[in-house]
Amino acid sequence: MKKAIYLFATFIFLSCAQKTEQKDTSYGIIKNEDEKSKVIEMLADSYLAGNFDIARDYFTPESQHFFNDLVYDVDGIIEGYNFHSVLFNDIKHNDRKIYTGYMSDGKIQTFHDFIWSAKSKISGKEYFYPCHCRWEWEGDKINKTSCYVDPAAIFAEVALYQEQNQ
Repeated sequence: MKKAIYLFATFIFLSCAQKTEQKDTSYGIIKNEDEKSKVIEMLADSYLAGNFDIARDYFTPESQHFFNDLVYDVDGIIEGYNFHSVLFNDIKHNDRKIYTGYMSDGKIQTFHDFIWSAKSKISGKEYFYPCHCRWEWEGDKINKTSCYVDPAAIFAEVALYQEQNQ
């Protein structure tokens, strides 16, 4: 029994004494009070107000916009986001966090994380979903966006809207 305790204690001592390897490589820096983060905050606020048209001033003409696995051009994403205010009242970005990563490889991406909430104008249901968006920059313009959210509420409300407006 003493040998077992000795072996166990030795094992614990040796495993805790091992050095962990750390990388000296920096992947970049994160800022949240920079101009790019402020632009995304302004664009998010325009979406919440029901008019995302100002995004045209910040998107490159050939930019791609992903809503989960669906891909839109500039007109499609703006029309889609504006349509949310046709379907929902009281759209909010709860617990919103916006921050920009200036990567060591030169890429710049702004991250926008929040809990999306709204109340349907059609069904009266209230929805709450985590949402994660990434805005990729090319100079002072956005050339790609990716937003990940459970689209069930939006798709269900679009189906109800289409039924009512046939």
